Amino acid sequence: MIKDFQLGNDMEQPCLVRLQKVGTSSNGKAYAKGLLEDNSGCIPFICFEAGPINRLRTMEVPSAYIIGGRVDVNKYGSSTAGMNLQVVVHKAVPAGPNDDLSSLLPTGHINREALEIEFKTLEGRIQDEGLRRLVETIFSGSLYTQFLKNPAGMRLHHAYVGGLLHHTVSMARLAVAMGKTIGDVNLDLIIAGALLHDVGKLREISSRLGFPYTTEGRLLGHISMGAMLVGRVGLQIPELSREKLDQLLHILLSHHGDHEKGSPVFCATKEAFIVHYADELDSVMNQFHEKEGKDPWEFNKMLQRYLYKA
Repeated sequence: MIKDFQLGNDMEQPCLVRLQKVGTSSNGKAYAKGLLEDNSGCIPFICFEAGPINRLRTMEVPSAYIIGGRVDVNKYGSSTAGMNLQVVVHKAVPAGPNDDLSSLLPTGHINREALEIEFKTLEGRIQDEGLRRLVETIFSGSLYTQFLKNPAGMRLHHAYVGGLLHHTVSMARLAVAMGKTIGDVNLDLIIAGALLHDVGKLREISSRLGFPYTTEGRLLGHISMGAMLVGRVGLQIPELSREKLDQLLHILLSHHGDHEKGSPVFCATKEAFIVHYADELDSVMNQFHEKEGKDPWEFNKMLQRYLYKA
């Protein structure tokens, strides 16, 4: 496992390869570099072998390869990221159908069955018939099956199988607690908004190995895709008033908080602010989910700071 690599180790195992660059060094020699991942961690790699480089350069998305190499010092690694080792790759063969790739799927160490029960419980707490029917209609069939296994992100937060379910339930739990504490809010809108806020990620991020972004996702983004889906389904539910649907759509469209973070509108209602801050807080707290090394201080790329994980 990558987390167990030590200087001087020879390794050969399946890895998810994220190719960052294929180039030519100052001495005219070709090289490829990027990241190797399994569900225990990641490590930079560099390769100077023509055969592996030619195979890697054909990659279009992160892909599974059988990688062979030696763990060496990474002289050019970022000290802030704590990456002082790298793998010097001498073998890179695309993984075959008989290769066991289970170690490449991040699991997040969550209880998906318990989370699914809690999700259904939250769904059932929505008293407004129109909002409840909307949520139940969207989270049904193949879309619900995909929701149970999709990540919430490719790398930054909840990037593991079932991550979207975990994030949705956790932030909905926070949002309900905040709503009850603040008072004078519409809890039905808060719950529906929390459960639906990231539904667009089911079309933005694939659950395939490496969790690559879809072309549609890169073009449109999950906020707009989620709002379009909710708006389309909502207009077909007679019990749901247009005013209530617009308030729900406002929560979805503003849940990143401001334009710089991707929201086309700013939060303008209590319910929107609550869902936004619950979403942000749960994303931040997920950065403490796992500890990568022995050092309690780890540099976090999403937050661009060191976090203390004692």
